[in-house]
Amino acid sequence: MSRQVLERGALACSFLALYGWSHPSVSEPTLPHCEPAPNVAGIQDRCLQNAQNFQNAQHLASGTAPEALVNDQWSDRRLSKLPNKIEAVYSDLLQQAQAFSDRNQLNEAINRVAGIPKNSQHYEMAHQLQEDWSRELLRQATSECQHARVAKALSMLDMIPATSQLHDRVTELRQRWSKQDSFLQQAIAFKRSGDWQGVIDSVKALEGTPMYQSLPVQELLQKAMTQLFTPDATMLQVATEDLPAIPPIALPKVNAAMPKQ
Repeated sequence: MSRQVLERGALACSFLALYGWSHPSVSEPTLPHCEPAPNVAGIQDRCLQNAQNFQNAQHLASGTAPEALVNDQWSDRRLSKLPNKIEAVYSDLLQQAQAFSDRNQLNEAINRVAGIPKNSQHYEMAHQLQEDWSRELLRQATSECQHARVAKALSMLDMIPATSQLHDRVTELRQRWSKQDSFLQQAIAFKRSGDWQGVIDSVKALEGTPMYQSLPVQELLQKAMTQLFTPDATMLQVATEDLPAIPPIALPKVNAAMPKQ
């Protein structure tokens, strides 16, 4: 019997079994490839068994077990080599990325190699370089944050791909630096409004962080302390205007003539 006939028979069995299951009042049909069964469940089991036998026959004819056949197919897809023309394109992208890295354009370098697939012969090198550039970006971003340039530091963190091994560390630092930046922005806003105590309180919230020792933060703190603890000239005048005037003290005259010997 041909393969096409077997396929049609299996499909017919499945259809009739499902129909009988959904319509129990219908009398049991006589199936060409299924022996009559005493109930619908038996018909369905027999049809499914026939279909399974046909599928197994296909696999046996190919000499491969069903599970092994599926695994081999996916394995071939994963391990298949790319054409030389495509590998040449990836090789060129890798060279471009290294050129960008030499100019400290790490974001462009990472973008160049991000799309190289795992089955490319250049993948291992591209992946290693991407991790190296991500670590360098993290180092530079940390330095920017220590100098209170938080916006630039956060933008550099955004350049690190989510697939990097540093992803969890980047997520943690982004949250921490964003919170520190909010205190810095509060201090700047208090300075503009002349609320020097507010400036001091906001800066004090940064104690214990590398940003606290940065020049912009220390300048804010010194300015606030100077303004807060230095008497205002107007207030000083008001406080002293009612004080009695102190007469000048007359110094004794000194005789400039030298005594005669």
